Amino acid sequence: MKKYFYPAIFSKEGDAYNVKFIDFDNIFTYGIGFNDAYYMAQDALYAMLPEYKDNLPEPTYDYMKIKVKDNEFITMVELDPIEHEKRISSKTVNTTVTMPEWLKNLADTKGINFSKLLQDSIKKELNLI
Repeated sequence: MKKYFYPAIFSKEGDAYNVKFIDFDNIFTYGIGFNDAYYMAQDALYAMLPEYKDNLPEPTYDYMKIKVKDNEFITMVELDPIEHEKRISSKTVNTTVTMPEWLKNLADTKGINFSKLLQDSIKKELNLI
């Protein structure tokens, strides 16, 4: 699954920022200060992720044509479903690996951790590390 960058309209009101997304009619949030508002905007996107599953809308990229008020600006908010899944899920599963006996015996004598090696190899193959 790929990363997405969704445009959001940040409206400054005092120390607070209200946030609404151009591509989602039902996602609103706010934060005290820009950093908090951005964090809350990402959190709001991640909260709706299960609702959309694999049907996320494509982000609007011609957002510069959208007129905003004097106290508003548009910022792209990152949504990375894979990173999110890694943060919320620590469940491990067992899997069976078939290999020649001599290879397993040699790896055992070298103290190779099969689980770690397999995880690292798969992550590398998937360009996650």
